[in-house]
Amino acid sequence: MDPLPPPDVALSISYEARAKAVALYCDAIVRMHWGERLINKIFGRAMQSHAAGRIVVQHYRWKEEGAERPTLALLQRNASRGTRTLASFVAVLRLTGMVTAEADAGDRRVRYLVPQERLVAGLRAWIAHHLRCCEALGLLDAGHAARLSDDPAFFSAFVSRAGRILDQVALHRGRFGGWTWFDDRDGGGRLAMLLLRDHFEANPVPCSPLVAFPLRARELAEGLGLSHSHVRGVLKEAIEAGHLAHDAGRAQVRLTPRFRDEMMSWLLHFLSWFADAAHAARRAC
Repeated sequence: MDPLPPPDVALSISYEARAKAVALYCDAIVRMHWGERLINKIFGRAMQSHAAGRIVVQHYRWKEEGAERPTLALLQRNASRGTRTLASFVAVLRLTGMVTAEADAGDRRVRYLVPQERLVAGLRAWIAHHLRCCEALGLLDAGHAARLSDDPAFFSAFVSRAGRILDQVALHRGRFGGWTWFDDRDGGGRLAMLLLRDHFEANPVPCSPLVAFPLRARELAEGLGLSHSHVRGVLKEAIEAGHLAHDAGRAQVRLTPRFRDEMMSWLLHFLSWFADAAHAARRAC
């Protein structure tokens, strides 16, 4: 699959502004998961996060539009792979109280999946971080993130339209090189965000060659609830795959220019889809 080039916004923002906004965004997202061993176990892979997102989106579409309510059968029908894994994941969501099951009044065999406040609140905070970064990058006017937190109608309108974000992610999966490589591994997406954060903190202005930063495998493993051997293995494979360059003598790494560009292409596209959903939600309410 051909790589997806960065969106036009990448050409209209100064390097310094982009570096600051992205470093803050990555730090905020990772902080949501830092030290949260259970959350990291539940949402360790992209499929799991996206499935939980689909449940909430479909629930709000039902509330807003009268769409079909979320069920395991609906999730499995729309999943391209891993239907058995999906059933196990939904069982975990129910076991942890993030989702409950409500029987249909007319057919007790049908069980609707109802997202609970813990899951909805986590999603609200997660979306708000994305909208703040959109504002910092000029994709949205200021105030959208605050409104998401303060205005239930805007939150509902946004979430009911957020399925387009997940659709775009699925449509373009595999077109972001190194980002996709990391995201396919347990905890890999968060590792990649930490690497991108550390990269921009070490490179707040354009540098050639790129400045390296400390390799903190044990700290990353402990913070993200992963085994030290797993993190070391992922980083070793990333170096072998050409995503990272390693200075063994100083225990430092740096992003390769290709991986940096692939990460930024993914992130700017991802944020642009959030901005599109926010614009649509604002028009609706």
